[in-house]
Amino acid sequence: MVITDKSLVITFAIPVFFLLILIEYIYGKYVGKNTYRLNDTFTSISIGMISRYPTMLNLGFQSAVFIYISSNLNLNMLSNLNPVTWILAFLMYDLSYYWMHRMHHEIKFLWATHSVHHHGEDFNLSTALRQTSTGWLWKWVFYLPMVLIGIPGEVFVTVAGINLVYQFWVHTKHIGHLGFLEKIFITPMNHGIHHAKNKEYIDANYGGVFIIWDRMFGTFQPEGVQADYGITKPINSYDPIRLNFHEWVDIVKDVRKSR
Repeated sequence: MVITDKSLVITFAIPVFFLLILIEYIYGKYVGKNTYRLNDTFTSISIGMISRYPTMLNLGFQSAVFIYISSNLNLNMLSNLNPVTWILAFLMYDLSYYWMHRMHHEIKFLWATHSVHHHGEDFNLSTALRQTSTGWLWKWVFYLPMVLIGIPGEVFVTVAGINLVYQFWVHTKHIGHLGFLEKIFITPMNHGIHHAKNKEYIDANYGGVFIIWDRMFGTFQPEGVQADYGITKPINSYDPIRLNFHEWVDIVKDVRKSR
């Protein structure tokens, strides 16, 4: 997401991501439980690289909006020197992420942006790299309340980066049940359910760091049947451009057919 890409946390994390992907692949081969296929992995990496282009080209206007609100409309209630500000910002960001993520599954044109993250039929660390190239259009809207109450920009960018980095490690099948942590945090087990297309698992476990939001708002789903990954209507393509825009094409076709 372009908002979080401004953070140095993301910049420094990228080489670590690739190292961990390599380690996971070697470990999977060693224990006889390889979760990687070359075509799917290459597609995930390609989609991740393409998603960086809007940031490099400085596309989008969320930065200008945030700067304007910070300068003219925010309540200026919080200081970046106060530890409470950082804690509040981290919790608010994850709660905002929950609703942003949930709406991207429930509203068609938002799903067109987010669906690229769910096409992969494998579940491994490379899946985390499947990031949208069109999310900069409106994802930032969900975080405006944080800016309005006066969360300082450097605090916002930092907690956003940490939130996104956290979400990387939960895309693996090599970590099992983590006991009581499953009741508080997003983990590989409960996030794997989010990526599954089984009817029992559709629209569940939206949190970024905390699973408590799903428990509060009725979208938590524990593990039951074995997860089958991907989307309910497979695209049967490894073309990153098509995967980024096929839902948009379908929307246009539906509009043209309607009265």
